[in-house]
This record gives sequence, C-alpha cells and structure tokens, in this order.
Amino acid sequence: MRKAVPTRKKLAMTLFYFASTAEFRTIANLFGVSRAFLCNCIKDVCCAIIKNLQRRLIYIPKDDELKSILETYKEKWGFPTCAGVIDGTHIAIIAPKEDHTDYVNRKGYHSVVMQALVDCKYLFRDVVIGWPGSVHGARILSNSTIDKGNDNNLFPDIRESIGGQVVSIVILGDPAYPLLPWLLKAYPENVYTPQSQRVFNYRLSRARMTVENTFGRWKGRFRRFSKRLDMEVLGVVNLISASCIVHNRCELQRNEVL
Repeated sequence: MRKAVPTRKKLAMTLFYFASTAEFRTIANLFGVSRAFLCNCIKDVCCAIIKNLQRRLIYIPKDDELKSILETYKEKWGFPTCAGVIDGTHIAIIAPKEDHTDYVNRKGYHSVVMQALVDCKYLFRDVVIGWPGSVHGARILSNSTIDKGNDNNLFPDIRESIGGQVVSIVILGDPAYPLLPWLLKAYPENVYTPQSQRVFNYRLSRARMTVENTFGRWKGRFRRFSKRLDMEVLGVVNLISASCIVHNRCELQRNEVL
C-alpha cells in the first residue's frame, strides 16, 4: 500500500512550483511523485491556502494599522491621506478553449488581469484576478469590491487640512482609472501645466512606486508568474490568489526576495 504524502511535502512542492519556472515533469521527478499527482496537489494546496488564510492576510486596513500606512505615505513618499495604490498586471496564459479572443491583450498575447490594491509595506490589500486581458482597468475597478466598498465607506472618515482644503482618505491610480473623490491620478501634462500640478504629479508618481515595487517583489519571489501558465483560467485564478496570500505572509515575516 502506497504511503500518503505528508502535508509538509505537498506544501513544499507547491511553493517550489511558485518559485521556479521548471516544468511539471521536472518538479514531479525532483519530489518523486507523478506529474498528475503534482498537478492535483498544487490545486488542492492553493484551495486550502485561500480557504484558511485569505481573510487573515488580505484585507482592507483599519484603525492603528491604517493610521500607520497613512503616516508612512506622508512622511516617506510625500503623499498625505494616501491609503494605498491600485494598478493591474497581466499574467500570460495559454489560449482558453472558449472566448479565447477576449483574452488577447493590447500587446497581442493571451492573459488574465490581476488588479491589486497595495500599501507602503508591499502588502496586497485587495486583489481581483481573472478578467480577460482585453478588459480595461476602469471596467475591472467598477466591478470590484473596492468601488462598491467606497460607496459604503470602505475607509473611515479621517480627514486632513492641506493648504486650506480638507482632504479625505484616497487611493492612487494611473491614467487608466477614472478620477473619483476617493481615487486620484495625475494631471495631464503639457507645456502649459502649472508648476503646482507638476509637483502634484511628481509626488503621486513617487507614491505609485509602491505598487510597482510590490509587483516586482511578488514576481521576484514567485518567478512562475513571469512565464506563461498552461492551465485553465480557474486554475490560474486560484494559483495567483494563493501566491498573493503567501507573498503577504513572507513580507510580514520579512523574508527576503531572492
């Protein structure tokens, strides 16, 4: 009778898959299991991570944690009342069997979009994964919990007076997003742009580096996502979701990115 594979080994195989770009067969041989077993193991471990850890590790900050984030964006990044930065990244996938043309992004390859709200600690605070690569960021936002949450006070009513204007908590986005009371983006720039708007744009761009850094740290930690994922879309969604949860755990434990 074949011995059951220990849970720790299943987790190790999944984390190795996240962190490497090796093929399924190579990883299966390395751990002494079949390719089919490895595939099923990764699916099961991802589902377990999502079920047991997602709400504990990916959430909108509140109270003292939120105040610490606001203070860091103000003091370190030069942008007050900022609770986070939102952006999207494309994850390459094999062409789906259904509606495959919807998944072709503007660069010409098949992908799913991962929209993320991150903070100054490089933590994922909200993730929306699985929209086809052709879908615009504004549409993804309008269908997200962030947009609906801001209609119901996603953040507490914390305000600060800046230059005689009372400003509430905001998040920052790039030009793909709409300008909203709680979402700021840069002013369009030309030769007539006032200096005050140029300074605003500089500070916003500097603060937005936190989302670029977060994506960079995530992909540096889990190189799998720099390569095309050859699996069905649901599997891709669960894989990315689980990796974001593990990323947050690593950042909280201050594990270095190799």
